[in-house]
Amino acid sequence: MRLHKTITVVAVLITILVSAACTTNYGRLSVASEVARDFQTGVIQPDFQYYYSGRENIPYAIIGIDRKYSVPSRYWIPIQPDADQLRKMSGNIFQKVRVDPYGAVIMGPDGKKIGVWYSNVYNYTVRVDQQAQTVQILFANPENDDQPMW
Repeated sequence: MRLHKTITVVAVLITILVSAACTTNYGRLSVASEVARDFQTGVIQPDFQYYYSGRENIPYAIIGIDRKYSVPSRYWIPIQPDADQLRKMSGNIFQKVRVDPYGAVIMGPDGKKIGVWYSNVYNYTVRVDQQAQTVQILFANPENDDQPMW
């Protein structure tokens, strides 16, 4: 009976530790209609660096990230859009995904806003390393479902 209790306690502790380790660096998106409206009308947040993924004329997604963070990925291309360019890019989000684009706030693991997102992609992962000040948003390439975009 004592061995069974010890094994149960160890299993619970391992589960807690693994769960905590897995969620430590994960952020999330929080859908926000005002963010969608900002992208659609070309409102640029001066504290954000903007990036797009895909083609400039037909992006899969557009993000704005707090300038304190970097986005170390060759799949996110930095841009300095003006209002007209942001509005045009937002109106040309890749449409193979049969869902309307949406806006969202990008939240860090601590729940603080670190950016904004505009896309129609729903399968994504947000990884934030607060020590290194990096953000990675990973998703499957909408044009080729079997090749991830990371």
